[in-house]
Amino acid sequence: MYTIDNLFATTDLAAVRIGGSVGHLLGKLIEGRITSQEARDGGYREAEDAFKNRIDDQIIVGYWQGEFWGKWVISAARVCRHTGDRELAEFLRQGCYALMSYQREDGYIGTYKDSLNMFACDRQEAKKVVGWECNWNWNVWCRKYTLWGLMECYLLLKDPKILDAACRHASHLIKELRDNHIRLCDTGTFNGLPSGSIIKPMLLLWETTGDQKYLDFSIEAAGDWDRPDGRCPNLIANARSGKPVHEWYPESQTWAKAYEMMSCLDGLLELYRVTGKRDYFEAVEAIYERLLEAEYNTVFSVGFNDIFGHAANKINAASEPCDVIHWLRVSYELFMLTGKSRYLDLFELAFYNSFLAGVYRDGKWGSRGVRSAGRHITALQQAGFTKNHCCVNNLPRGFMNMAQAIAVQGKDGIRLNLFSEAEVTLQAPDGKPIHIRIGGDYLQHGLAEIEIDNTSADSVPLFVRIPVWSRETTVRINGKSQPATAGEYLETTLAPGATRLEIQFDRTPSLCEFPHELEEYGPKHWAIQRWTLGASDSVSYVPPELMAKERMCTLRVGPLLLARSKRIGNTVEEMFGGKTVCGKNYRCKVTPFPMPNVRCGFQVEFVSADDRFSTTMCDYASAGNEILDDEAHFNIYV
Repeated sequence: MYTIDNLFATTDLAAVRIGGSVGHLLGKLIEGRITSQEARDGGYREAEDAFKNRIDDQIIVGYWQGEFWGKWVISAARVCRHTGDRELAEFLRQGCYALMSYQREDGYIGTYKDSLNMFACDRQEAKKVVGWECNWNWNVWCRKYTLWGLMECYLLLKDPKILDAACRHASHLIKELRDNHIRLCDTGTFNGLPSGSIIKPMLLLWETTGDQKYLDFSIEAAGDWDRPDGRCPNLIANARSGKPVHEWYPESQTWAKAYEMMSCLDGLLELYRVTGKRDYFEAVEAIYERLLEAEYNTVFSVGFNDIFGHAANKINAASEPCDVIHWLRVSYELFMLTGKSRYLDLFELAFYNSFLAGVYRDGKWGSRGVRSAGRHITALQQAGFTKNHCCVNNLPRGFMNMAQAIAVQGKDGIRLNLFSEAEVTLQAPDGKPIHIRIGGDYLQHGLAEIEIDNTSADSVPLFVRIPVWSRETTVRINGKSQPATAGEYLETTLAPGATRLEIQFDRTPSLCEFPHELEEYGPKHWAIQRWTLGASDSVSYVPPELMAKERMCTLRVGPLLLARSKRIGNTVEEMFGGKTVCGKNYRCKVTPFPMPNVRCGFQVEFVSADDRFSTTMCDYASAGNEILDDEAHFNIYV
């Protein structure tokens, strides 16, 4: 039903196996958050009970307990596609049936007792209750995730009862808004951004049923982002302005919510595919470029702890995993529409660094925000829950996005995009399987050893992404050297039978001085509050004294950002003693040095005209990926 098709087919999750340390962590996460009895009796049950208890509007400040069921089942449904776990599939079916038992006769499924309580609350009245000027309302946002969860389960199970529940739920919202003369953009908090993200699951419903009202609703909602009156956030109109997001309206920290805005971008790209209206695509493309210019942070995500507030000029970084996941999503979707490898260059850096840093090593929990130093932000409670968290419930989706990006099939051949250990099976044009096996320890040593078995009688074109950072890449195909250009695809042909590729990517370390003018601000600035985040006795707080105060350097080897950490024996003095190599013409040599308890370890030697010193470093993602009592555990800056 698309007017505009992707250039590549979406890779079947069942055809992918992720290996190595990344696959090991994924396995722990699946067990810890989805398949174990503890996960089901705890996290899932707590999320489902929100529809029975319906306490999200018990006080003037709206809660968001209604989002967690949808996030849990979206992740679980995609994992089920990946693993083929029949028991999990049946658990999801019964979960949908249980949810449907709370559906009102008119179709509403929600955690707000009053379904019409959908407007931002009064800030001053809220301050009397919670102590600060909050204007939250998450009613439609929660209904979005419920709809999306039902749709993911229907697409997995093909159960018509689940589809009927989704249709009644979505139709009720549309009717309720129209009967009460309410526009979607006027609902919820953050100037309607959370509510507007419902476009994506609404279009999934339209694509499944063909019912025009779901498409009409989505087009109308998007129309309110291209208004002549300039009403915030006016995404499409503001995208044309060329201004960075934080300059669209005053005080971007009060409205420019990163996660929710990128969720809306995902919906606009889907609407572009459906309608072919170029304005939708061009808006996303333009906003993406502005985010790269003004919001790209030092851990390869965007925004500053879920806010678009000129993060690029802030040397200290904090990024919510939900932001990282949706940066991955938008990067992937733009690649699927354009075929441009630069989107996967950015996808790769985000996945192996800021995303993996947020997945805690025991697989049972994850970060509320990853930091550039100290320890990550951990939230043990959210919206009155202790077994669910918005970012934690979303984490499996990030792995599934990565699984589908490894290799894709297009009309012109296969694109091989990511190189950590994995197996993928695609199809030749005649339907015969093409098996791809990736080994070689890409992350530690920069080596990809790839074996491809083309069982077809026909040759198939193969395009291999050469990352933009790999300036000198050695490629051998069946023993013969092939030239490769950084930032482009190497083109070759898979003849029938076996093909072997050995690729040695450039391991020249990149010592990067912070590239922007440092933004100066006082102790009460919102960025300090969002970076330190947490009471001084919590597992999240990091004192402002540990924030970088001057221009410093980061070190990247291949796709990995490196860090020093107490986990590998670095001391507080090494990490936070104030010495920096920035501006002193240091060179560095990085030698792989495997260490326990981290994905990748390295011995690093720094040399200048009058100094030489060595230190150990590890991949940033392993430096502090657990709940820590220690507020000075790691640092990315040297």
